[in-house]
Amino acid sequence: MSPVGDRERRVVSDLNTSYLSAEAMADIERLGIELAEGAPLTVCDYEADEKGNPTWVVAEGVAHFDPERSAWQIA
Repeated sequence: MSPVGDRERRVVSDLNTSYLSAEAMADIERLGIELAEGAPLTVCDYEADEKGNPTWVVAEGVAHFDPERSAWQIA
């Protein structure tokens, strides 16, 4: 279980890269989100604050499909 309680309502991906992880793609499918080029997209990751408490980091952008990598990313 995620250390942050509302995980089930979020698309979670490693924000150290713009490419959506397998976990994010599973979240997108589970949430019924249809990816389309240029569609608004919000992706989250969680980190610990200075006291060790988990907190969400949120990136807002648009969906972009990279045909060279056959992968979706947030731009």
